[in-house]
Amino acid sequence: MENKELINRAAKLIRRHHTGDGRLHGDVGAVVVSSNGQIYEGVCVDTASWGLCAERSAIAAMITSGECRIRKVVAVWQNDKTGELHVLPPCGVCREFMRQIDGENLDAEIVLGLATSGPLRELIPEHAWPEPLA
Repeated sequence: MENKELINRAAKLIRRHHTGDGRLHGDVGAVVVSSNGQIYEGVCVDTASWGLCAERSAIAAMITSGECRIRKVVAVWQNDKTGELHVLPPCGVCREFMRQIDGENLDAEIVLGLATSGPLRELIPEHAWPEPLA
């Protein structure tokens, strides 16, 4: 699946929900393509006690279906004032989450724009387990 198609699919997931306490859910949409080509979707959830990024929401759906290896990931946010769409790189928690789910996910393609992407391992430069101290 091409970046543009994944970006558009993630953008369709955005459905903002403002809570009475100022929280916002659903303003980021994410799509994960598993290693066997299945597509999983998710949105962000923000509560006072806990937050879930859209990428981890989609990955949780993937794991629920019995898969752990990621081929490709994209997350998007749309400015509700200008309508501009932005591809978001995964936060540090999401990067580490992907790595911990399966070590092969270091090779997952992270979409960073229409024509830009790279492997997760490039976003986590110190991902290898360290050597013991002498």
